[in-house]
Amino acid sequence: MIHVMLSQPESYRDIVDYLRDQGAQVTLVGPDTATHNIRGKAAIVKAMLSPRLLRARRSWGAADRVLVVGWQALPLLALIKLRLLPRPAKLLVMACFIHGKRARSVVNRAWRLLRFPGMGFITFSEGEARNLVNEVGMPPAAVHFHLWRQALDGQAAPDAIADDGYIFSGGFSNRDYDLLLEAAGTLAAPLVVVASAHNQINPAGAATTVYRDLPEAQFEALLAKSRVVAMPLKSQGEACGQSVLLRVLRNGKPLIATRHEAIEAYLGAGYAGFVPHGDAPAMAAALQRALEEPAFRAELAAAITQANRQLAQADGPGQEIARYLQA
Repeated sequence: MIHVMLSQPESYRDIVDYLRDQGAQVTLVGPDTATHNIRGKAAIVKAMLSPRLLRARRSWGAADRVLVVGWQALPLLALIKLRLLPRPAKLLVMACFIHGKRARSVVNRAWRLLRFPGMGFITFSEGEARNLVNEVGMPPAAVHFHLWRQALDGQAAPDAIADDGYIFSGGFSNRDYDLLLEAAGTLAAPLVVVASAHNQINPAGAATTVYRDLPEAQFEALLAKSRVVAMPLKSQGEACGQSVLLRVLRNGKPLIATRHEAIEAYLGAGYAGFVPHGDAPAMAAALQRALEEPAFRAELAAAITQANRQLAQADGPGQEIARYLQA
């Protein structure tokens, strides 16, 4: 039997609902209330120590297969190591994201200490997969790359997709908003940013508007009315930018992004809207070209539309995760 240990209710619905429909048992081992805002490190650690972890005591047996979603994986693996929980036939960890070298080093040591035969990972970026193989010592066959995709809430109606002439940027993890502000400061177009309360953003001019933790529908409405979307990413980090990218894809918006393999996985390395890391003049030049040249915007939008078509042809995320669990 398949068991899903879920860290937050309503998360990864496309995967969890599919597995539940196939007979999987889903157990919530985190907070009972769903949150759509980005959680800070303190909230994540508090959830990891939740007494709800005890719900796992009678969840699975030695012949079962387990999917653990989120950072509750660490305490659950520790309980298995201490033989307070049975070791399942297979256990896959998913959705443990890190964007700092020091934190990655600490967690790598924890994975090495807690791993056991039959344990594996589902990764959302090739960088995460390489780290687990090269630094943690996981067998390549136990690390599964999944091109993340979900039917996110808040989709803009087709008649709401417009060009109001501004630059849009949004998201929380691994963002280099300082670079974007520097680049946008040289441009005439307004900049609209929708970020988390955890992001440090200090807009210098009146042409920049910053919103914090907007509902998904408002986030996507602002994205859908922009002329071009900017995604400034830091060179560090693994999976990042993907939830915003999915909204870019389904709205067909031209994108200027810092080159990052998590985004290349969707658009291909040859996408014309990539700029180098940490290069504000290159970001400014690419944004200016996208703002002022209709032919360049059309080229970017066509590539975005093609990437969206290809993504739609893939199997559903739940089907793919089910194959990994059954393999």
